Amino acid sequence: LEDDFGFGVHAHDLFHRPRLHQLHGSLGRRRFLPYEKMLHGHGHHGLGHHHQLVPRRQLSQSGEPNSLLPAVGKDGFQVCMDVSQFKPNELSVKVVDKTVVVEGRHEEREDGHGLIQRHFVRKYTLPKDFDPNDVVSTVSSDGVLTLKAPPPPSKEQSKPERIVQIQQTGPAHLSVKAPEVAAPADGKAADGKTENGAGEKMETG
Repeated sequence: LEDDFGFGVHAHDLFHRPRLHQLHGSLGRRRFLPYEKMLHGHGHHGLGHHHQLVPRRQLSQSGEPNSLLPAVGKDGFQVCMDVSQFKPNELSVKVVDKTVVVEGRHEEREDGHGLIQRHFVRKYTLPKDFDPNDVVSTVSSDGVLTLKAPPPPSKEQSKPERIVQIQQTGPAHLSVKAPEVAAPADGKAADGKTENGAGEKMETG
């Protein structure tokens, strides 16, 4: 079986990687089992236990391993993957619009079985409102590449805010003007006079 380079790494795997490495250390290279045995209390062909192979990585409805699916929560966007077969300078991470593209490639090299060349590309679409400029990536010493992006600011935080400075002045009557009374739409002033100053005469029957 070929190594699962480029596959996602679940949090459970991060704590069990040394154990898995010891199990397959005799092969001279790190391997992650795609299947694990589960014991069932049923006899089979005269044996005391029946060993059934089951997928180690449970698949989602889309057929993608769950450990490859990005985690999105209060801490933002995060996805981890196994890149232990690649050196840091053989990896690249770039953002194209709202898509994060991870690529790993190394040329032919001897691996004990012959010459081998490895290459993978994985793409992840950022959730809505996440800023592509905030994406960061790290690679650990044991070969786990992690992509992260902080959560977008809440709607309340995203409202524009400007601090208005308070200026000190002298007495208010010197710096504050009295409001001017606007003339009514019919041209009459507040005292009953027209705009030209003449009052209207009222005729009585």
